Amino acid sequence: MKVLLGVLLAVALSMAALVQSQDQSGSQGQSGSQPQGSQTQSGQMQSGSSNGPAQNMSGTVSHNGSNFTNDKNSHKYKVDNPETLRGREDQHVALIVQVDPDNNVIHVVQIEPPQ
Repeated sequence: MKVLLGVLLAVALSMAALVQSQDQSGSQGQSGSQPQGSQTQSGQMQSGSSNGPAQNMSGTVSHNGSNFTNDKNSHKYKVDNPETLRGREDQHVALIVQVDPDNNVIHVVQIEPPQ
């Protein structure tokens, strides 16, 4: 029973963080005045094509923390907010990310324990 409550609490917190991050990116407007791939003050990636919905990925963080290799397809992504992965270099992690497929960049929304 305690495990079920813990899982439900984790899911609820994950959803709250996801909604908050989407609200922040939506409140910054959809103007194309910023160049593609530039970062806003909040550190989120702003591009001409909107980042899709948050996705779950598991994989390995690079030695310097600025790249991430997805387990599913061995695809390598550049991380636009590598400070979130500090201390997890060369480790296997599970992430909730927003993907910018045009620029091959991910924005880490949340780090989860690997499964």
